[in-house]
Parts: sequence; C-alpha cells; structure tokens
Amino acid sequence: MITTSEIKKGWCGPCHVRCGMLVHFENGRAVKVQGDPDNRINRGALCRRGQLILEHLYNVSRLNYPLRRSGLRGEGKFQQLTWDQAMDEIAEKLSSLRDRYGAETLALSRGTHRTYGWAMKRFLNLFGSPNMTGPNTICMCPSHTVEWSTYGSFARQDIGNARCIVIWGYQPSQSYVVTDWRDLLAAKSRGAKIIVVDPRRTKEAEMADIWLQVRPGTDVAIMLGWLKIIISENLYDTSFVEKWTIGFDQLKKHLDGYSLSELSRLSWIPEDKLCASARMYAETKPSTITWGLGIDLQGVNAMQAVRARCILRAITGNLDIAGGEILGAFGGDPRLISNVQLELNDAISPEQKKKQLGAGEYGLFGFPGWDMIREASDKPGAWFTPPQSEMTCCAHQRHVLHAITTGRPYPVKAFITQSNNTLVQAADTKAVYRALSSENLELTVAMDYYQTPTGLFADYLLPAACTLERSDFPASPKAMEPLYQRRDDYQFWRELGIRLGQAEYWPWKTIEEVCDYRLAPIGITFSQMLRGGGPPPSRNHKKFEIQGFGTPSGKVEIYSSIFANLGLEPLPVYREPVESPEGNPELAQDYPLILIATGKFMPFYHSELRQISSAIQEQPDPIADIHPQTARNLGISSNDWVWIETLRGKIKQRARLTDEVHPAMLRAQHGWWFPSKPAADPSLHGLWESTSNILCPVTADYCNPEVGGWPHTALLCKTYKAG
Repeated sequence: MITTSEIKKGWCGPCHVRCGMLVHFENGRAVKVQGDPDNRINRGALCRRGQLILEHLYNVSRLNYPLRRSGLRGEGKFQQLTWDQAMDEIAEKLSSLRDRYGAETLALSRGTHRTYGWAMKRFLNLFGSPNMTGPNTICMCPSHTVEWSTYGSFARQDIGNARCIVIWGYQPSQSYVVTDWRDLLAAKSRGAKIIVVDPRRTKEAEMADIWLQVRPGTDVAIMLGWLKIIISENLYDTSFVEKWTIGFDQLKKHLDGYSLSELSRLSWIPEDKLCASARMYAETKPSTITWGLGIDLQGVNAMQAVRARCILRAITGNLDIAGGEILGAFGGDPRLISNVQLELNDAISPEQKKKQLGAGEYGLFGFPGWDMIREASDKPGAWFTPPQSEMTCCAHQRHVLHAITTGRPYPVKAFITQSNNTLVQAADTKAVYRALSSENLELTVAMDYYQTPTGLFADYLLPAACTLERSDFPASPKAMEPLYQRRDDYQFWRELGIRLGQAEYWPWKTIEEVCDYRLAPIGITFSQMLRGGGPPPSRNHKKFEIQGFGTPSGKVEIYSSIFANLGLEPLPVYREPVESPEGNPELAQDYPLILIATGKFMPFYHSELRQISSAIQEQPDPIADIHPQTARNLGISSNDWVWIETLRGKIKQRARLTDEVHPAMLRAQHGWWFPSKPAADPSLHGLWESTSNILCPVTADYCNPEVGGWPHTALLCKTYKAG
C-alpha cells in the first residue's frame, strides 16, 4: 500500500492566541502537529493544549451531525436530521416568534471570541434584536469598554521591549505559555524588572523583584496608592500629561481623599512595599502593565481598577511606545475592513436599541455607552477605531435569564448559544438552570463541538467545525475540510440570515471570500496574505500624534466625560467588596475564608476540552488550594475531598495543601463538569458537583455599576471535610 504524506499549515484554537501549526497528514488523516516556526506569534512552539488538538479533532464525543431533540429538555434524547431540515425549522420558528413577540424575543449567547462574532452580531442586528449576551461582562470585554472610554483603544502589553513589567492579575505560565510567558522569561534573563500583583505566590511571583500579595478585590487600592506616590513625588511624564491628558488636576485633588496608610491597610500591602513598587514602575522606562482576567472578575471594584490602570499607563508616558502599551489597529492596517464594519451596527433601529435588556442599569456596556464611544473613536483612516459591539455592547446576562423565566420586561422566547456552555459559564447556576429548563422558551439552539450540560436543553444541537477545519482573518488557514457534517459558524449565520430575508447582506459564500473582501483595500487576497504578502503596519508607535486619541476630547481622559455623562464615577474610586472581613465581619465569623473561584489551569481552557482523555489523565479531579496551617486547623489532609460553601451553595473539590495561598484564602478551580457522568437531568454530567460558579452571586449589589460584572473572587466561604 502506498502512503501519501503531506504537511499543511493550520492554526490552534483552544484559546485566543491563534498559534500557527504544521499539520502532518498520511492518507488524508492528520497524524501529527507541530508549531509553525514561521508563524510570528508562536515561532514554532505549542503549549499543551495545542499538542492535544488531534484528540479534539477526532474525538468520539464530537458532534458530527445536526440533531433535533426527541425527548424532554435535559433528558439527552436527540435524533439526527439534515442541515437543511434544521435550518428550515429554526428559521420558521424564529420568523413566527418575531411576528408574535417582536425581534427582541431572540437572545444570542456567545463564547470567548474564537468564533466569527461579527457574523453573529451582523445577523442579530439585521434580525432586529439588541440582545447578545455571554461572559462579556467578566472577561476582557469590560477592559475594552473602559480603555476605549479613557484613551480610545485597547492597550496591548509589549513585554518583549519593556524594562519593567507589571504582571497584574494574570498568570501567563498557565494561559499564554508560548507568547507572554516566553517573553517574560526572556525579559527576566535580560535584566528587566518584574512586579507581580497576585494574591497567590505563582511562578510569576517567585521570579518577581517585588511581589504584592493583594487582598482579593482590592487591587484598585494599590493603584490609587501608586497614583498618589507617582504624582506627589513628581515621577509622572510632565510633557505627556500637559499635552495629551485632561483631568489631571482633578485627579490630584481627588487623591487627597485617600491616605497611603489607609490604602495599605485595605490592600494588605505594607506601605514601604507600596512605595517601592510604585517607584520601580514609574522610574524604570519603558514600563508595561499587563491586562489580567483577575481584574475583570472582581465585581464592584473591577472597572474602577481598569480605570486606574489606564491612568497609570498614561501619566507615566507609557502609552503607545515600544516597551509600553501598544494602541490602535494591532498588527494590521487601518485600511482593512474591520469587524465593526462587518457587524452592520446601523442596521438595528433606535427603537430596538432601547429594548436592550440591562442597558438601563448598565448603560456603559450597552448601546448608550457604545454609541458614545463609537462617535468619539470612529475617525476615517485613523488607527483608533470603535470597539466591536459583539464584545462591548451587550444585554446583561442576569436580565436575559430573568426575561426568559418571568417574561419581564418582555418575553424572551428564543435562545441560541454558540461556543457557550452557559450552565458552567454564568454565575448563579441555579438561575441559569431555571431559565434553560423553563417552558417559556419555545426555541433553544446550541452550536458547539460537544454535547454540554447547556446543550442538553437545546431543541437543536449543531456540529461546529474546529479551527483545523476552518479559516480565520487575517492569516489563519484551515488545514482540512470539515469532517462529517461539521460546519463553521459563518455558514450557520449566513444560511439562517438568507432564510429570514437577509440574502443581500450575505454575498460571500465562504469565510475565505469574506477575507478577500476585507483585504481588498490593500490590494491582496487571503491566499496571498497566507503566503506572507501582506504589507507591514505603516506606523507602530505614538499614533495619537497623527489624529489624537479616540475620545470626545481627543486626549486621554483622566476625568472621563463618557463616565460622567452616564452618571458613573469619572475618577477611580475604591469600594469595599460586599463580602469581606472588612465590610461584613459578622458574615466572616461563619465564612472565614476569602474565596478565589477563578482557578484556570493547563491543559483545559475554561470549561472546554473535558472530553480529552489525555487532559483528564493529567488533571482528573478539581483542586482547591488551601494553606497547610488552615487545613490543619480544620482537620483536612492533602487529597481529601472538601466542601466549599458560600451563601449561594456548596461544591466539592480535592484539597491541595500549599503555602502559595494566604492562610485566610482558598482558591477553587473553575469550569468543572464531567462528560463521563450521566447526561440526563438531574446529573447533567455532574454539573452540580464541582462547578465554582454555583458559589458566585450575580445580584445587582454584587455587580459593578459600570458594566454589571459579577464577582468570582473577593467572596467569603468556609470549607470542611466531605463526609
């Protein structure tokens, strides 16, 4: 038998990085992957997730054909049907629901920005519904909104050229291993200073020049302290502040209301360490502060911390310089057709915008705020363009679930999830369950790689192509055609849109044709881009010198006019977390430990890849980190199963005794469910056993007023040995 072999380029997809791959095929079957040494992102390296991608591609649990529910919701009984049948039936039902209840009766739930989110939003805008939801309010997207409000762009850390690197609420050794962790190790070897702000002693903390073991949820207190020190000691960039900012004098006066001793006490950081770290950051140029998920997950203080981070970057003169934070059209060209342009955000009427669920309470993250940001940042030909509305203009998840369950303020009768396991993703799992199991829902659709707890409640389960089976912009090629009847999500939204009267807005038959359209302004095709034909960016740094910043004033708004116009705090403030030893000492007597319910770990990504046998062998059980002294006091030994309990409920995880955590803290892993356990309700693949979101609240008092982000940290819990 003659064996035919070939190597094709592809890309990895279990996280956001989009690492390049070389995929080895024998007789048409992928048998090996390796990092693409010519890819500028990963330079030939692959993390553990990438190494396991073939187990994902050929996994026996993958969804391969469209399925229609044949039993009760949650029962897990489905029958196969054709794509045309599924699409016809879904479109017919959506059309009927729109006629009866209005377009706003449809809500879409997205995942973590690894699908064609612009296509999802394009469909939704054309359909007429303002209700896209998902994990947006707690994962990077809030930082986008706040940073655009402050300086008209999202800032990306330039670790490779920095002389001082602040790793804040971020653990690249467990997330972006082949990019930021690689660059951090290289920076350390060349003598860069490293400051780590994290409640745990991570690998990053162990290599740091200064480690600030912050009390969870109080990071903004450290930032206010840094601002106070930098300004009082004249360590800020006078020229940049005078020319390119507004509100500096108001900030100086505002900071008079905070003493260093009080900020030190609140954050648990000694005052001398607070001063030393602020000076190291301000005096070592260039400096960069990383984005970190740990900030976005803090609840009431999250967006205030993001605002303070923005201001620190600005007043030290580190914005849009080599080794600082790069702004604008990242790695591309402003002439390209952007995601925002593809979303067709003007297709939805002003009347429908006003119906966006939650926008009255969290206007910054809905159309009220997004329209202000777009007006300020939408400058033709500029490097500063508006943020994607699919990421930063969303219905609030609590409000959507409430509308499903109660029919108020209007009924949400249709719910489509794409790469989103809502039952594991969202806080207050019991409320999510009530909504998805509600008889009020007349149509539920889930498009995913696998059947998930959420998918068990779907009327239709649709098989999604993985990244080896689809292309993406600007230079990520598919290595192969989709197996079985898997499809990319562009095909889904296009075909659904055509069936619902949107045909003229979907002229491109494939995602590759869309990529050609997007590249046309610079005169190349997608295939040429893949061969390296794209021109380099024409300007990498200080792009604000051309057209200013994409804000209402054209400058960095230390005092945010957008925040002020929305009735929000225009200067960063500190708020004591709702549950804390400081704010609720009575509760702390019964729940004495500070919970960090955000534990991410290799080789999983959020709640994904739980079907990969090699990954499960490496990490078979959910782990709770407990300090050894705390464990001894509670009679807990290493590897014991323990209950972790908050006011919302309790879950079970295995104890790992480690002094990486403070004696007053407990860290629980996030995203757990068990595909090997029974599917049918009430098990739902072991959903209720170890999912940390069961412990997390989403009521208004726990959410920040800017975007409605709920806390996955800075909560109080207790732990005890499971019987």
